[in-house]
Amino acid sequence: KDKFLEKINFLIIILILFFSQNLYAENIYEKIYNYNEGLRNSSANFIQTNHKDVQEGVVYFGDKRIKIDYKKPRNLTIILSEKKGMYINHELEETEFFLTKKSYIKIFFDIFKKENYIKNMNIKQLDNRVEISEKNKLDNNFFNIKLVYENDPIKLRLLEIISDDEKIQMGFFDHKFEKFFDDSFFSMIDPYLN
Repeated sequence: KDKFLEKINFLIIILILFFSQNLYAENIYEKIYNYNEGLRNSSANFIQTNHKDVQEGVVYFGDKRIKIDYKKPRNLTIILSEKKGMYINHELEETEFFLTKKSYIKIFFDIFKKENYIKNMNIKQLDNRVEISEKNKLDNNFFNIKLVYENDPIKLRLLEIISDDEKIQMGFFDHKFEKFFDDSFFSMIDPYLN
């Protein structure tokens, strides 16, 4: 009888640990998803680095689009939607359009808009931060995406993209929430059309 009770107690402890881990993981995924959803109508300053440059600017999160304004060292704007993007070089007064559907940009929209997508990503909680990451292959190119969030409160701090030939890091700070942008703010109409 005592052996049986010991086994039952051990089984109960294992089940409690298992379910508490699952609940904790679900809680983190839910927190990150809710935070990402709350990024709509917000902005953050950023510093972006790669093997050649350091760039500064502001990223704006709209309902269906993201606008990235680079201020230093060049004045550039990139507007992204789930299917297409627009690159504007203000110094040269040039605009280019491109598809985002088959690029890692599409994955960011999945991360920020689809709750179940995050649940399939790798997640690590370390001290005061949470890291979610994923390895991907698009058009025979492999790359890793990692997002780092400050924990308690959840706040996006770092985006890292590593491909075969490049490493890009974008650090975020000075988050501003509850900004309201009119539709023209995220417009994909060439501003230099004559």
